Amino acid sequence: MTMAKQKRVRSSRVTPSLIIGIIIIALILLVAILGPLLVDPKKARVGAVEPNLPPSASAWLGTDSQGRDVFTAVILAVPPTLRVGAIAGLISVTIGLILGLIAGFFPGWPDAVIRTFSDVLMAVPALAFMILVVARMARPNIIVAAIIVGFLTWPGTARGIRAQVLSMRERAFVFIARANGETELGVLFREVMPNLLPLMLASFIGAVTMGIYTVMALEVLGLGSLVIPTLGMMIFWTQRFSAVLRGMWWWWSPPIVVIALIFIGLFLIARGLDHYVNPTISAAWPRRRPRVAPPKCEPATLAEKALPDTGNGAAILQVKNLQVVYETPAGNLKAVSDVSFAIRAGERMGLIGESGCGKTTLATALLRLSRPPAYIAGGQVLFDGRDLLSVSEEEIRSLRLKEIALIPQASMNSLNPVVRIGPQIKDAIIAHMGRLPEKQLDEMVADVLTRVGLRPEVAERFPHQLSGGMKQRVVMAIAIALRPKVIIADEPTSALDVVVQKQVMLTLGHLQKELGAAVLLIGHDMGLISQFVDTIGVLYAGKLVEYGGIQEVLDNPYHPYTRLLIDSLPTLDGKKEFVGIPGLPPALLNLPPGCAFAPRCPLAFERCHSEIPALQSPAAGRQVACHLYPSHSALPPISISAISAEVKL
Repeated sequence: MTMAKQKRVRSSRVTPSLIIGIIIIALILLVAILGPLLVDPKKARVGAVEPNLPPSASAWLGTDSQGRDVFTAVILAVPPTLRVGAIAGLISVTIGLILGLIAGFFPGWPDAVIRTFSDVLMAVPALAFMILVVARMARPNIIVAAIIVGFLTWPGTARGIRAQVLSMRERAFVFIARANGETELGVLFREVMPNLLPLMLASFIGAVTMGIYTVMALEVLGLGSLVIPTLGMMIFWTQRFSAVLRGMWWWWSPPIVVIALIFIGLFLIARGLDHYVNPTISAAWPRRRPRVAPPKCEPATLAEKALPDTGNGAAILQVKNLQVVYETPAGNLKAVSDVSFAIRAGERMGLIGESGCGKTTLATALLRLSRPPAYIAGGQVLFDGRDLLSVSEEEIRSLRLKEIALIPQASMNSLNPVVRIGPQIKDAIIAHMGRLPEKQLDEMVADVLTRVGLRPEVAERFPHQLSGGMKQRVVMAIAIALRPKVIIADEPTSALDVVVQKQVMLTLGHLQKELGAAVLLIGHDMGLISQFVDTIGVLYAGKLVEYGGIQEVLDNPYHPYTRLLIDSLPTLDGKKEFVGIPGLPPALLNLPPGCAFAPRCPLAFERCHSEIPALQSPAAGRQVACHLYPSHSALPPISISAISAEVKL
């Protein structure tokens, strides 16, 4: 990828709001820094010029009733106004960060004391408290007011920091840092703090805005400094001399416009930064994505022609040239690239590949559940002839679970921990069938639990009262509650022991036969999947590299990657040398030229390193993306000893 392209892709997350906000604040800062050097401060003194003059060549924004040049007064009022916000923001973020880190990372009495104190402080009406304090000052001082605002607004920052730290301190990277001998302070500053930078910046912007707003409110009430000129005091004097009623728009409008620009600029920066560090928020504001038009397909596509003859009729689910892209700071990452396959009613298809090859991304895209920074860039997903990528959001929602059900990856974590099992199953039913009599719902819940091998009493339990295998069966029960025609199972046996894996797969097989549903089983355990499926597809680097009937693929694999996957499976007799696949999967942002598997392939030749292989059908019911075909009728022998020398386990 060229530098120009990387720069263009990276800038796709820099939203117009961020750019506009930075420009507005930069211009205001420029005025605050250079403005006082370019104007005559004497014109801002009372009686310096003739009062009540409209804008003219000598007074660009006119003069006020006190004989001051409005333009000069506005320029000189910007720096102290910004200074108020900066002081309040720094104090608020500094105190909030320190106390939030202590409360979140060191639970116990420090957390209890800080939370109690912050709760009490948040109950204090800040503006009313400020009015009482400033009103008792002999000479109101905006710097003192800004400091007080900072001390009053830190609880919000501290609570946000504490919540983030509580979440991060239990994550795997923190555990590994401790396991590697890192001290608690080292973990705090090296592992946790960098993840808090976006929140700290957002909190600072919020505190700056609050500081300017609060001090300005005091000034408008006449509790500001008579010595230091600010935008708030300008508004106070316009009110005092009835500038609005007298039609002196040139007096009251400039300070209001400048204050509005400051607030708008800060808001746009905060929103733009949120989008930059967390692209998923763009889901709330859908925007048009570049979508590649799917290639023209003949009535019988390659995916349909390759379907083994199972006697089950036409395909119920067809995927044609599906493309899914992730937007990342380093560039666009194509996680699924022109994948095509088809599944007939009642068929079991497996989809295998190493971690990171795009299996889960493909599964979520089939139901149009891709979330930013991922988006579907092209292709078709046809269910009973309807393109799921083109139907309305309401229609796709009605099809989910009722017609196509998803058993998600890590489905044991998909259950709501504070809701009993029964209501969770009922919610799924009610979402599609509407409110039913409670007795009927109870019967339906008991029925689906029985189908997956659980007693009806499980409906009264919470998820934490179930074992891993029982949780998996509950998720399966939700998936089959409305008798879908297609079930997509994304690694349904992950994190389960081998005995429970077998039980779960037997249950899934029994349900599939009972419902007559088609199943797409996704995983990386070829040994387990091969015992369940009729057909199998092999994914590598986001592409489908081989497809065919499971027995044909196991007996005679066409692609070298498939052969190595099969050869890496251990045998019970222990006579076969156990070897792995040499090298590592390629980075999808920096794919090698030609075939993505070429750097790891023991059969690669010159063409493999320069030309991407097309998916072809060398035999009935088979597909393969490899340059060895059609010149070869079968895969040449692979020297296991040569691979063993490079990778030996």
